[in-house]
Amino acid sequence: MNPENVNPNNFSVIHILFNNDDFSIAYGTWEDDNNYIAMRWNGEIDDAGYPKVFGHPMWFVIDNELCIPILQSLIGNANTDNSKLLKVLGELL
Repeated sequence: MNPENVNPNNFSVIHILFNNDDFSIAYGTWEDDNNYIAMRWNGEIDDAGYPKVFGHPMWFVIDNELCIPILQSLIGNANTDNSKLLKVLGELL
């Protein structure tokens, strides 16, 4: 599943920061109007991946204490959108 198409009611994607087709990390807004980092396994084209609820794809929201170390570890990775990642890190720092 394409991570850009995973938009459940409780998490709205702002940026896909990392995507290697199997696994993705996104930055977005949770239902409480705060921004978070979230991740998921994408699955195949006809599969919702994981996590999913009742067959619908979802994002797994990461605790804020872990966001900066996770994002820092992605800098320079070939599957990272570095310009978006650095923008998000600037907001979080």
